[in-house]
Amino acid sequence: MTQNAPTSRLGLAATALAVPLDEVELATAVSAFRGCPAPGTDLTARLVSQALTALDQVPLDVRLYVHDLQDTAGKWPALPITLPPTPWQAATLVDDLAAMVTALSAVELREAAEGLALTRGEVALVYRALTRAHGWLSDDGPLPDAGARPQERRAKEAQLLQMFDDVAPHAWTPEQVGAVRKALLVRLASLGDALLRVSALAPAPLDWQVDGPRFTAQVPVLGAPQPLEAHVAAEPLEPHIFASWNDPVWGSHEVTSPAECWRWSVGWRSADGVFHTDAGSTEATQAAARFGAEQTLAAYAAQAPTVRQRLRRRLLVPRPPNKVAMSDPAVVVLGLRPLLESVLGEYRSEADRPASAAGRRVLPHQDANKEHGLVAILLDDCALPYPELGEPANDADPASAAFDDFLRSHAVILTPPARAYLAGLSQAGPGELPLRRRHEAAMRAVLAVGGEAADLLTADTGPLPDGMAWIDLLDAAALEEFLEGTEPDQAP
Repeated sequence: MTQNAPTSRLGLAATALAVPLDEVELATAVSAFRGCPAPGTDLTARLVSQALTALDQVPLDVRLYVHDLQDTAGKWPALPITLPPTPWQAATLVDDLAAMVTALSAVELREAAEGLALTRGEVALVYRALTRAHGWLSDDGPLPDAGARPQERRAKEAQLLQMFDDVAPHAWTPEQVGAVRKALLVRLASLGDALLRVSALAPAPLDWQVDGPRFTAQVPVLGAPQPLEAHVAAEPLEPHIFASWNDPVWGSHEVTSPAECWRWSVGWRSADGVFHTDAGSTEATQAAARFGAEQTLAAYAAQAPTVRQRLRRRLLVPRPPNKVAMSDPAVVVLGLRPLLESVLGEYRSEADRPASAAGRRVLPHQDANKEHGLVAILLDDCALPYPELGEPANDADPASAAFDDFLRSHAVILTPPARAYLAGLSQAGPGELPLRRRHEAAMRAVLAVGGEAADLLTADTGPLPDGMAWIDLLDAAALEEFLEGTEPDQAP
């Protein structure tokens, strides 16, 4: 590798991994980040160097996903079916890597496999895919699971790994040659993924602290009651049922089978101190896990005013309730139709499970057993936050200013019909009442708005079908007919 400008991917990767821009040191650092042994021979060092140099061509504004190259290489020469679709760059880059390994002779493939410490499992999986025509490797004969008898596992292992007997490369079958070549391609692609990943994002180091068996770090956010928080901890891996699965195919590398992976998680704590994970994943190495957590935390902090928790839907930075404006990019407007659709879902749930029709309460919104009241259920169905145990708003009536302030603090604005409906659910009475009674009371509260009620309802839910009146929606069957016969975009 030649000296590159600081904006090259190789230069950025060297900076991110804190190594000099040297082909040997960078290849070693990328391999360590990925959890792979460093190249052990001149041939493999050259291959890895060529692969990383080939990927240096990727424009910095091109973003591939964490395993795009590896997944594409696993299907090569076919393209994998992915959601979202695999970027065309992944296929093109894998073709470039494939050209390198396709040019290798069988002898060179064996040397490369030894130099990269390819494992029996890496090659066996490819070999199995290439030899499915054999009865013992057909789709009707899957690999045994951990519950299989030991003798069955040993027999299947011996069959599957028989290609690793001491056979000279010149005597390999086409399937053996293809398996080693494909496994080598997948390994190079995985190293390419690591390079693209660390070169795509600027380093965002955190002040990691040891917290028992894990590492933690925090980033204060202006206006947030709690800082963003990251955790990194080791998790044990179950040993493979094939004892030699993670052994090198050839060579004397002292490769220890991984006994653990590293999980990172990012989130923030609620008022009661409970940590709520919002994003996370597992990585092969601690360095990769820290990198994932650091990059996610940096992304969250950069867009902190609009970040919502995935499950609790609460804003990282709550708003003063009296200052929420429709121009706020985080604002979500809740109309009546989503609430009615959620109620219909509850009706159907009762029909499927009659035992669930005992009654529905409203307050508290969440009880000591973390069970939800009806309003909390509907808000949760609409992917919106609801008051929780220990919060003042947990006992606030849906018609109260305290309840409205809670929603507005998380940039949720109710339309007048939606507000009237939620208030009406409570007005049916305290305690547990049938869903039918609560829905009827809520719809009557909506219809009691008066004035331009019909226009408000039409804007919120779409127009009524011919021959139906708004009062008909008190009935569950009419409600179902209405919701299934109209669409929200039919509203003027």
